Order: sequence, then C-alpha cells, then structure tokens
Amino acid sequence: MILAAILILPGFLYFLLERKAENRYQNLPIYGEKVLTGTSTSRMGKQVPDTLFHQITPFSLTNQIGVPVSVLQEDTTISVVNFFYTRCTTFCKHMNDEMNRVADRFANNQMVNFYTITVDTAYDTPEVLQAYAKDYRPETKKWHFLTGGKDDVYNVARNGFLVDAVEDTTRDAHFIHSSSLILVDSKRRIRGYYDVNQKKEVDRLIDELKLLLVQEIREHSPY
Repeated sequence: MILAAILILPGFLYFLLERKAENRYQNLPIYGEKVLTGTSTSRMGKQVPDTLFHQITPFSLTNQIGVPVSVLQEDTTISVVNFFYTRCTTFCKHMNDEMNRVADRFANNQMVNFYTITVDTAYDTPEVLQAYAKDYRPETKKWHFLTGGKDDVYNVARNGFLVDAVEDTTRDAHFIHSSSLILVDSKRRIRGYYDVNQKKEVDRLIDELKLLLVQEIREHSPY
C-alpha cells in the first residue's frame, strides 16, 4: 500500500496543479475584434481553435525633449497609455495625476513603460509638454509625453487604441478624448481600460498590471 501511494502521489499532484488549479487566476480579457485563424492548438489533449486578436501597430511620435520615440516596438514590455492636451480644463490634470500615481508604483520596473499622448499636436509642442510635465519628473519613470511625429495621433487613437480622439469644432481649443488609462501587453494587445474618474478603477489597474507582469514573466520564461 505504501509503494502504491508513492507511485500514485506524483500523478495526483500533477492532476491537481494542471487541471484543478488552472482557473485559480483568471487571465485578463483581450479587447478588440477577434478572428478565428482556421487553425487549432492542442491543449491538455483537446484541440482549441486559434484566435487572432486585435494588435496595435507600432508608431512613432516626439517626446517632451524633442526626441522621436518608437512606441510599442519592444516585445518584452508592458505599456500604460492615455490621451490628453495641456489646454484641457476638465479632467486632464486629474488623469495625469492618476497616471503619475501608477507610474510611481512601477518606476523601478524595467518591464513597464508609460505614454501620455496629446490630441492637440498643433499647440502642444515638445517645449509646451516639457513645461507641463516638469513636476511629474517623467524621466525618472520611463514616462513619455508625446506630440505629433511620424504618425497621426487621431489614427493611432481610433484604430490602434480603439478610443475617441477628435477636435470639437464648436468650441475653441477643445478636444474630445478618452478618460481612460489603457493597459497594453507585450504583444500590443489591449488588456484593460480604466476610467480615471473612479479611484477604484485606477486601483484595479495597479492590481491587474501586477498580474500581467507575472503572466508576462511566465510566458517569457525558458522553463
């Protein structure tokens, strides 16, 4: 009986870890259009259809010190992105305060980048962005404030991050844009939207960013 128990125990533990514990931590959702590729992958003895998820095309803009920045080019980093403009009189200041709260938490983590993109590229030059961002000390947090560059900001917002970004022509110096911080994984897939007008949403971003970091480390591990 002892010998039987010794032989059975490893298999039983494997079953518990692989089958029973696989849903203990849920993966974050993936946002955007999903398309079946027509192929499948074998998982735990079952054929699972492969899905092609929405991916953001890498783009290039100019940061607050006038340097071109290639955004989402790296395949080993996670990004948090938001849209704003310096002449905003509504929620933009609060949005960037919340972005700063998240950036402070992950300032020493080399796997996380932060990008704040202006939708008022004609007015928000690198010099204007640098003056605006000074108190946040973005250079200490892998945080770029970005303005117009090689790629169109409005196209990036709508077709890449799937959020609104448009000039309100009925009012002077006014733009309509998302109030969310957007979480993007290393495969350039959107994993979450977090409305800065609700503190608990930004708290959730911090928690889910930690979870995504663990998942990314596991996926990139050679073991």
